[in-house]
Amino acid sequence: MKFNPLTKELYTDDNKLIKKMYCPYPSLRWDDLSSLDGTMSRFCAICESNVVDTSEYTDEALIELLKEKPDTCLKIDFNQKNTRIDHHA
Repeated sequence: MKFNPLTKELYTDDNKLIKKMYCPYPSLRWDDLSSLDGTMSRFCAICESNVVDTSEYTDEALIELLKEKPDTCLKIDFNQKNTRIDHHA
């Protein structure tokens, strides 16, 4: 995956747009969210949504998840192994 922090867009390695990221609460931190036992997700009590940690997802698995639930919130860490940071707009 590739993530552009300037445009907040997440792409596959072959440049297919996966999702444009948006959170109306940008000051929230992962550690502020409630842990969901046995999952790679946490719960945001403010917007009442699950937030999925993408660090263990392949492009294909993430695309499938978003097909089923397009409004899913995603967590992307700039240091995760499966994602490169791309600054090209």
